[in-house]
Amino acid sequence: MGTTGRQEPRMPGSGAGGAGGAATSTPQPAVERAMTPSKSPSTSPAPVAGRDDGAGLLWSDEFGGAAGAAPDPGTWITQTGFGWGDQELQCYTRDPRNLATDGHGNLVITTRREPSCDGARFSSARIETLGKRTMRYGYLETRAVLPTGRGAFPAVWLLGSDMPAVGWPASGELDVVEAVSTAPTTVHTNVHGVDTAGAHWQATWGNGGMYDAGADLAAAFHTYGLEWTPSALRFYFDGRLIRTVTREQVPVWLWDREHYVILNVAVNSQGAGATATDYPQRMGVDYLRVYATKP
Repeated sequence: MGTTGRQEPRMPGSGAGGAGGAATSTPQPAVERAMTPSKSPSTSPAPVAGRDDGAGLLWSDEFGGAAGAAPDPGTWITQTGFGWGDQELQCYTRDPRNLATDGHGNLVITTRREPSCDGARFSSARIETLGKRTMRYGYLETRAVLPTGRGAFPAVWLLGSDMPAVGWPASGELDVVEAVSTAPTTVHTNVHGVDTAGAHWQATWGNGGMYDAGADLAAAFHTYGLEWTPSALRFYFDGRLIRTVTREQVPVWLWDREHYVILNVAVNSQGAGATATDYPQRMGVDYLRVYATKP
């Protein structure tokens, strides 16, 4: 899996830069501060771990592993390799330097500017619940701090569980949140599918899929949510409804089947111009929960 040349969903990238410099271990300050146990600023409350709230908690991961531990193999598989997406620059690894719990209740995906597998200039991580956990209708919520340094492209998203058989975009894709360095305060959401001719269709960022949070998404934890019903997809930021896509707005509704969850940090073309102070970049995830209905 994840070999060179693999075709995956083409998530938007922007711009191009010059050559990168040497690798560095300098932390990204905003994300580091946000994930410090005694300093966890957030505009949304931190819920009690795994609470049901009367909404029917179906499954969750609270990322309570020891420092340096891999994510729970009963929930997640780890993708590896280079050649993902829209000419992305990272290679995904299982290295704990790229993927581990921090011992303080967070999963941390660390993207590093360094020589990596298959000649990639960055290392990072991507985990999926394919074959482990799925969702069909209900409410998904995650609490996370997202890196927004040059080239960083973090995302929390879902693909249809039939993706290995039917491919993308026929599997459908739901982007709960994406962030890019060119718009560090913007929560991006999107829906990908097909039109009646079978060609790629998307709701697009520009069609209501951009919400200005008013602060850098790397500076604090926030909650990102997706309420999925048979008739609509509703996206939330810190409990506020920020976008609705209805069944009538979609040419072919693909969202009556099981989907699996993906967490990753890619590096888009902006990363080519990254400097020594831009990396590593870190995505911290406090929890991911799937409910039968919205709490």
